[in-house]
Amino acid sequence: MFKNVIIAVLAAACVFLAVSLYAGSGFRSGEEISPAEYGGLLNLKNVFPAAEYRERVQPLLREAFVDGRVTRERLRILGEKLNDVGACTLKTLEGEPAGEKVSRAWDSAKDSAAALGESLGRHVDEAMRELGDAVEGLKPRGNAGQSGRSGGSVDL
Repeated sequence: MFKNVIIAVLAAACVFLAVSLYAGSGFRSGEEISPAEYGGLLNLKNVFPAAEYRERVQPLLREAFVDGRVTRERLRILGEKLNDVGACTLKTLEGEPAGEKVSRAWDSAKDSAAALGESLGRHVDEAMRELGDAVEGLKPRGNAGQSGRSGGSVDL
């Protein structure tokens, strides 16, 4: 008999706990999501490709932000509609971050610019030497002490 009373009390406690959890989740479904969850919504922009984000995700987000805030229930519905978030997140995590791509492109551009500057400098130096040699070739080959004048007059 004592065992039956304990079993009945435990069963009642389990029922009370289940009702309490169900009532608590019903109350929480109208509650606004946390700042961290808003950050997760913001990061959806990085998870999906740009075209898919504009065409598919943005309209769903507009539905969730009905009155300028998102409730737990609307977040749950959004999660059901975006059932491939996990696969897209994994793909993004395994891929190369955009910052690294930009950094690598910047480094490559700097190296290319340095090589271009070095090459251009060599070509300008070579052209200046050739120009100097050409100017030297145009000078008259006369007496070093003579100027272009003879007796103070100019020859025409």
